[in-house]
Parts: sequence; C-alpha cells; structure tokens
Amino acid sequence: MAPSGQPARVRVRDPGRKQRILAAAAALGARRGFHAISMADIGAEAGIVGSGIYRHFGSKASILVAMLDQVMDRIANGGAEVMAAGGSDGFVLSELVRDHIATAIEHREVLAVYHREIHTLPEEDRRRLRRRQRHYIEDWVHLLAPLRRDLADGELRLAVHAAIGAIQSTLFFRSGLPPGDLATRLEEMAHGCLGVAVVPGRPAAGGSELSLTTA
Repeated sequence: MAPSGQPARVRVRDPGRKQRILAAAAALGARRGFHAISMADIGAEAGIVGSGIYRHFGSKASILVAMLDQVMDRIANGGAEVMAAGGSDGFVLSELVRDHIATAIEHREVLAVYHREIHTLPEEDRRRLRRRQRHYIEDWVHLLAPLRRDLADGELRLAVHAAIGAIQSTLFFRSGLPPGDLATRLEEMAHGCLGVAVVPGRPAAGGSELSLTTA
C-alpha cells in the first residue's frame, strides 16, 4: 500500500515485451528446434527474466500458438489485401507470389518454426491453422485455373503447392543472395512452377521498389 497522501504506483506493461518474446522464441526455435528450448532460454534471448514471460504467456505451447497465429495472420491478411486490390487474374496471382516471397524473407524464422512444429500443436489449433492455409491456397488455384485451362484440378493444385514450396525453400537454405536478388529469383521460379509469365507489379509510392532488409 502506498504511504498516506501519495498516489499508488501503477505498473505500466511494456507494449513491446510480448513481441520481443515471440521474436526470441522464433529465433531460438529456428536455430535449435522449439522443443529443445525452455522458457528461461526464451527469456534470456528476449532480455526478460523467465518469470516475466508468464505475465504474457501461460506456457511454452501458448507462445508457439501465438507465434504461428501471427505469421498465418500475415499470410492471410496479405493475400486478402492483394485480392481486394483487384486486377487481371495474372496480375493478382503475380502479386500473391510477390507478397508470399516478402513474407518468407522477412519472417523466415517464424515460418521455419511453423513448418517444423505445426504438427505438435493441440489438435484444435492445428486444424484451425490448416483450414486457414487451405483457404489461402484456394485463392491461388482460383486465379491459376483460367490461366492454365490445360490443367486438371489436381494438376492446378500441384502447381500451386510447387510454387509455394519453391518460395519457402529459402526457409531452410541460405543462398547468400542479396534480398532483392533472392526475391527476383524466387519470383521467377514460382512462376515457372505455375507455368505463367510474371506480370509486373504496380510501382510503389514515390516510384521506389519494395525494400527487403533481411536475407
């Protein structure tokens, strides 16, 4: 209790702490495997005492769920924005490819953990994330179908999975390419898997190209 006449001290929670915990968990999980790390390891990486993590997350599993939800939000919301912006089927499909490449490069560690650990989630969370993933892939298939009328439904889905797989190869292989060059090569390879030509994107505001700062 505060001394008489003095206002009680209110603890202000650091709004960036939760994100630091998730970033630390992603970095450690990508390097060592999520199940090989402890809450104390995550706290040390984030610069937070282990007990401080429990103010935000009740368990290591809840950190994993929050981390994978966050990257799935980025993928799904990015795709929804691209679809809402509109354009020809070829243009929108190319924009989806570019958006997925940006996510794979900028959020490489979290996506790597996603692929390695999603099977370890509680069944309800795993099904929910898989369902969102399927809906996202359906957008690609829907756009590719009129561009590749020579392909049966199963072949369309195979092409989409191959394209996304080509993009996500960067999660587990360090090419050493500068980020811009890496994005260009992945764009070419993904479109090669889809069997369609790259349709250039809209110029960024001010005429500058998207800057990818992590390789």
